[in-house]
Amino acid sequence: MIRVPQRPGADRRLRDMRIRHLARLALVLAVAAAGLSLMRPSWACGCGALVTSTRSGVNVADETSIVRYDGGQEEIVMRLSVRSQARDAAWLMPTPARARVTLGDSAWFDQLDRLTEPAVVRHRRWLPRLGGDTMVGAAAPRRGDGVGVLARQRLGPFEVTTLSAGDSRALASWLTAHGYRLPGRLAEALKPYVARHWTYTAIKLAPRQGRLTGALDPLRVTFASDAPIYPIRLSRLATSPQSVHLYVLAPHRVSVSGLEGGMLTTYAGRVTPSMVASPGLRAMVGDGAFLTEVVRHGIPPSAFTDDLRLGYTADTPYREVVNVDGGLVTFLGVPAYLWFVVGLLVIVIAGAAAAVVSARRAARGRRASAGAAPPAADGNRAESPPAADGNRAESPPARPRR
Repeated sequence: MIRVPQRPGADRRLRDMRIRHLARLALVLAVAAAGLSLMRPSWACGCGALVTSTRSGVNVADETSIVRYDGGQEEIVMRLSVRSQARDAAWLMPTPARARVTLGDSAWFDQLDRLTEPAVVRHRRWLPRLGGDTMVGAAAPRRGDGVGVLARQRLGPFEVTTLSAGDSRALASWLTAHGYRLPGRLAEALKPYVARHWTYTAIKLAPRQGRLTGALDPLRVTFASDAPIYPIRLSRLATSPQSVHLYVLAPHRVSVSGLEGGMLTTYAGRVTPSMVASPGLRAMVGDGAFLTEVVRHGIPPSAFTDDLRLGYTADTPYREVVNVDGGLVTFLGVPAYLWFVVGLLVIVIAGAAAAVVSARRAARGRRASAGAAPPAADGNRAESPPAADGNRAESPPARPRR
């Protein structure tokens, strides 16, 4: 066998190639793992828990609720817009008393959005901007240690089941047996509600065909309550930042507690039925109510330390003010500063022309004065006075020219 001599450094280059290949493989695996971590399901929405019957998660793209409280009864109208590959999902919402669920109306949210939109203040400018621009039912029955089905109904694409439970693990087991895929931490998260003897509304979102994606019909949940509350504790189970946007109709302006960092009030003011168009929303407003809009985006799940408590505060009106660039001040369609520039140029040109004309007139006057001046005293010969004898003195004869 003929042995072919290797070039110097061939082994080292081969090792380098293997190391680069392993590095590329590790990078591909890391990217794949990151993608899988981003695809983890989000088990919670702003009010309750949102779960699926498969491994596909549900991402809540938008969530807004109308909360109405009249002193003894509370209504929550929730509108969700979701993105998911799953064909169905379930929304689990705890309430302090047995809840009655009906369908809401998306138009209610549009009307409240227009009613609370910020006041726009347009600032007109005299000069162009230099640089870039710098300009939120009845009480629940007695419970044992098992799970009781209080009611079932079908509302459009929703299958609504109202439950009572004396043990959080029994509740989780019952939901799992009925097709809801739950995270392992949910049973632990439900314990505070079980201890307070709350009831639960399990709403199965099952479109008749296709995937569960897009805007869902709003659901209206009504229950008895001693104080206005927004059940949100289960949002601690979320795997991504959450958003909360509430329109609260109550006798007075409300402030929110139970969330680390608080929420931003973007509107506060009294509303009357004449200010809205939908009959259903007019019924919620009643004879009049104080509307408080609160919002916060990008909330870390760890900030949900309790359910949101809505306490009354001073009825101070508030409306956001948005300052926008109103453009340049114009006159006859032309920016005012251009009129100013043109006027200034006219004044400068007129002044310069007047100065030139004045200078020329002054020069002509000087030349005229110089031409009309008397002859010098030594330039003319003085005439001899007449002789005393009456004879004129004769001048000497001139010399003949050669």
